[in-house]
Amino acid sequence: MLSRIGNSLFWMGRYIERAEHVARYTKVHYVSSLDAPLAHHKENALASILDMVGVQTEYYQNYPQLTDDDVLYFVALCECNPYSILANIGLIRENARGTRDCVSTEVWEAINRFYHSMNSYDAAKLRQKGVFNFSREVEENSSVIKGYIANTLIRNEVWMLISLGIHLERAIQIIKIILTKLHDIEKIEPAKQGGPVENYQWTMLLKSAESFDMYKRYYKTNSSRRKTLEFLLFNPDFPKSLAYNLINIQKTIQHIAFQEEQGKGSINFKIGKITTQLQFLTIEEVEENTIEFLNKTLDKIYSLAQVLEQKYLIY
Repeated sequence: MLSRIGNSLFWMGRYIERAEHVARYTKVHYVSSLDAPLAHHKENALASILDMVGVQTEYYQNYPQLTDDDVLYFVALCECNPYSILANIGLIRENARGTRDCVSTEVWEAINRFYHSMNSYDAAKLRQKGVFNFSREVEENSSVIKGYIANTLIRNEVWMLISLGIHLERAIQIIKIILTKLHDIEKIEPAKQGGPVENYQWTMLLKSAESFDMYKRYYKTNSSRRKTLEFLLFNPDFPKSLAYNLINIQKTIQHIAFQEEQGKGSINFKIGKITTQLQFLTIEEVEENTIEFLNKTLDKIYSLAQVLEQKYLIY
């Protein structure tokens, strides 16, 4: 396969996952802030959304203060924000256009419908429909596209590269969401750990990762720091956990790079090391310095993605 096509497939998967996570985080945090405890009032929710997307600097270059309409428009649609949900959707379609001969008609048509549906939004329609409906539309379209990817593609390099992009981006987004919530908790309740305000934040985290119901069924208890981190970092059977996605990244890379030498500099070695290190960690060790662990893991995943692109996908 040409590197150009492989690169487009990989990034198509990444942008699908990214748009979905940003939309869900925005929906959960904004809607919950409308009737949340005082410590999670609207301004904190708006700041958290910008923090998770990583666009605080860009936002304040365009707007003087935090307001509902400005933050939601900036994150969802604003042309001056290259990381907006709409910008990601545009990139999904742009990458898909170059791979139409590789993917099924169903995948392409679902992406095309998604693009045209979301491009019908402007500031007025966003206010009219509300962020809940906008974000839900993004989530539902993403699920449809991923369903067609799972059910209409042969398990060859095309499917592998899209799946690799999805799993890699999901691992990144899960770490970013956890880091954002840790920053939120530090701002809201710096002196306490395990109080009701913090536990409320962990509930918001689980809902942002589509994990709340499965967490409740798995642990049969309310959300807490330790159990939430354990579930989202270590559970190998849950599709939104870091462990699950690293395992799937490793399996896919083993297929793609099966002819590569297995030395210390190989991509198989790099992903194997990241996955194995997580498998042999305990939640107690992570709790000792959670933010440092998450930042280091995030850097390793970014480095892995860079090596992967340079070796197999740059044209």
